[in-house]
Amino acid sequence: MKQRKRILLGLFLVVFSIGMIYFLNDEGPTRILVNLMTFAGIYSISAIGLNIHFGWTGMLNFGHAAFMGIGAYTTILLIPHAAGREGSINEEGLPLFIAIIIGLVASALFGLLVGLPAIRLRGDYLAIVTIASSEIFRLVVRDQENLTGGVYGVISFSDIFQNIRPKFLEDLALNLDVSAGQLWVATVSWLMVILLILILKRLQNSPWGRALRAVREDEDAVRALGKNAVWLKLQSFMLGASIAGLSGILLAFNYGTLQVEYFVPLLTFYIWAIMILGGVGAISGPIFGSILFWAFISETDQIAALIFENADGQQIAGVRFMLVGLLIIGLMILRPSGIMGKKEELLLDVK
Repeated sequence: MKQRKRILLGLFLVVFSIGMIYFLNDEGPTRILVNLMTFAGIYSISAIGLNIHFGWTGMLNFGHAAFMGIGAYTTILLIPHAAGREGSINEEGLPLFIAIIIGLVASALFGLLVGLPAIRLRGDYLAIVTIASSEIFRLVVRDQENLTGGVYGVISFSDIFQNIRPKFLEDLALNLDVSAGQLWVATVSWLMVILLILILKRLQNSPWGRALRAVREDEDAVRALGKNAVWLKLQSFMLGASIAGLSGILLAFNYGTLQVEYFVPLLTFYIWAIMILGGVGAISGPIFGSILFWAFISETDQIAALIFENADGQQIAGVRFMLVGLLIIGLMILRPSGIMGKKEELLLDVK
């Protein structure tokens, strides 16, 4: 019964979010909706990965953006692209599917690299290490212009992804008057969300998944039972990092360019906000949290216009953070466990 109420609440908030878009926008609400659903799908994937770290295993990861960036840069640099100040074109590359697999493996290995020295740390010490690793990644990528394009980024890579777009999506996009390329990214993103939920549902109910939850609740008890708690946490770290890498790849294809400034600490804050809104530990929570979050983000301009006359970019940014903060505070008061979360998931004592 409680599960049914949570689902009904999530569905109500999704319908409310979509209705708000059509109510506040007289022109082009469908384009705004497709844009919202694209980012919601991409960020849902990333929040699912973060949920494995914190919701399943109890690890504070504040450097999630780095895992997204590793997946994106590894994949994009392995396919035909142009990078750097001169926009030098590299016409050689691997097939897209193989490049994506390598990108996911690279994200997992980066998670292993970060986790090996840091995984024995707890609480805020682990959080500090992950923040530092994220910033190190961003600064290294920015300074390696010959390889990564530096501050000039990477371009001319999205065609290889759009060339496999089904014909019926082009017809649908034409009828809806939306971008066919973005509609394709949104479709792939939500297909990946569904696939991940099905896989993780099985994993959560497996002995491995139950062992992760045991690590989250009492790591010392897991050790006493003869389990290798450190290796379990490393596996969780690698799996969540790989899923984050997938979201980074889709984010790059959605933008059509790859810039290192996409992966700033603010991105990790967004993912945490989505996970909290959706419910810590809930597999399907990021879906509802991401749609609700991006509905408020997408309509910031409209709401700022109601508050300020001729609102500038700084005022809009202020309203954006104010709304997100009020949304989280309000939800924590009315629904402390998030939309789909359970109250006991918030009882974690991070040491």
